[in-house]
Amino acid sequence: MVTPTHRILGGTNMMVEHRWTALVSLLALLAYFSMVMQVGRARGKCGIHPPAMTGDPMLERAVRVQSNTLEWLPIFYVSLWLFAIYWNERVAAGLGIVWIVGR
Repeated sequence: MVTPTHRILGGTNMMVEHRWTALVSLLALLAYFSMVMQVGRARGKCGIHPPAMTGDPMLERAVRVQSNTLEWLPIFYVSLWLFAIYWNERVAAGLGIVWIVGR
């Protein structure tokens, strides 16, 4: 049975229609997770333990890349999904891939 709420929210069809955007969203999370792992590796190589954030340029670069990505993820996700829902899902997914590769 299809309820009025089901029609308004798009039901299961919405996820089928936006499968590429959902995949790009997951890829962005994987990219961010890899950056978190790079910070951990940099800490191990430099011998700098948390909560210290400075001391070796390699660690400082890794932390800055990870922090910058975290700062932009909310804007990226909102923009990605709004573009996909209201304009073009495939173009949104393509632009999302460009953003991920640029990171």
